Amino acid sequence: MKRRYKILLIIISGIIITIIINSVTLKNKLTLVSMGDGVSLGMTPYKVAGSSFNDYLKEILEENHKLDEYNNEFSQSHLKIHELNEIIEDNVLGKFTRIPIKQTIAKAEILTICIGMDELADDSLEDNMTIEIIENYLNEYQKLLKTIRTFYDKKIIIIGLYPTYNLEKKDIVEINNSLKKIAGKYNCQFLDILPFYLNAEYFLEKTSYYMNYKAHKKIAVMLKEMII
Repeated sequence: MKRRYKILLIIISGIIITIIINSVTLKNKLTLVSMGDGVSLGMTPYKVAGSSFNDYLKEILEENHKLDEYNNEFSQSHLKIHELNEIIEDNVLGKFTRIPIKQTIAKAEILTICIGMDELADDSLEDNMTIEIIENYLNEYQKLLKTIRTFYDKKIIIIGLYPTYNLEKKDIVEINNSLKKIAGKYNCQFLDILPFYLNAEYFLEKTSYYMNYKAHKKIAVMLKEMII
């Protein structure tokens, strides 16, 4: 009888220890959510998405046994920042998970936001970069972070912009400097990738601002260093 009790005690102890280990392991894992435009999605000049820095970051986290879940269903090609604000305001459902965006964000330990390259590149081709265009973009960005911070208090990493088309370096420097200030105001981190535009090896074609896998992998490593 005593032997049976000992065996039962060993089994119960083993189950409890396993539950504790799994619980601790799960707590150490991260949920990564990405939002943004074609750069966040990994778009190419060929109108198809490749692997983005978010995808490579996901792989890095998996390799380090740090990833719980990954969600990029709110990264869309040519998504404008005011549209993203509307998506959050309306609490739109994810196209795959069917989970509301606020719930998806709230569950994350890490939120990356990379938005503006598509929108401002398009604007620069249609018109000169005016102060009004830049201010509207920055105001929408501030609105975005202010809204998110009403229900989310964990890590947000903002990825900056870089020159392309008629979107000149002086404009980008001004925009990125403002984004850094906005990031600081809402307790976010800012990743500056402006120097990437100087390296031709980081782009698929000279006529496109979409970066290749080398650049995306480099950004992923930079993000990893901000996270792990």
